[in-house]
Amino acid sequence: MSLMPLKRVCQQLTLLTTLLLASSASFSADNQIDFTALFSQQASSSELEQLTQQLSPSPQAKGRFTQYRYLKVLKKPLVSHGNFVFSKQLGIVWQQQSPFSSTLILQAGRLTQIDSQGQIQVTAQQPASASQLSQLMPTLLNALLSGDLHTLQQHFKLSIHSATSSNPQWQLGLIPIDPMVQKAMPRLVLTGEQKIQTLTLFSDNQDRSRIEFSELVEQPLTEQDKARFSPAMADNLRESQ
Repeated sequence: MSLMPLKRVCQQLTLLTTLLLASSASFSADNQIDFTALFSQQASSSELEQLTQQLSPSPQAKGRFTQYRYLKVLKKPLVSHGNFVFSKQLGIVWQQQSPFSSTLILQAGRLTQIDSQGQIQVTAQQPASASQLSQLMPTLLNALLSGDLHTLQQHFKLSIHSATSSNPQWQLGLIPIDPMVQKAMPRLVLTGEQKIQTLTLFSDNQDRSRIEFSELVEQPLTEQDKARFSPAMADNLRESQ
């Protein structure tokens, strides 16, 4: 196989980020939240260790998400709903259910997209140094959902507002170290308590998109859950029921 051009890798990462997090949405001024204080200084080792202990990461999880996108030309946000399945070993299934159906399956070395008509497109990554950037996305999403701060620290500059007795919610700011990743997603903010509750993604012009996680379940995945990582297997499983 020929090496994947670097430009194509960057385009693919940007496409994936846009599909998953819709980073091109603009918040109107009265909806903006100022995270300047959060990003003003890097997190200390003790702060990271404290948050790691608080998160108690799990090797698998599933739940629902609600995504809010604010456009300057619209008075009300665009809202989408769906569900996801996360496995540290298998990857991530991210399925939007409304306002239209679409699915992303992110695994090491492979991205599968399923549109509302059920058409499947699989993009296999090639083992070239240039493709490492696009392979990084499943790793980062795994780290985000499992609370693996050690992996996040390898790829991001981290800053923290720790939880307090009066405010149990923490904030974790992330600035990508790699310039190419930073171009696709300049800043991210995670918030939560025992578990991650929201993810906010910023673009370079201060646009942003907010995702809220709910109904999180961390029990072992069922066979149906595992089958969702292979669309053909999932179809066979549904036909046999």
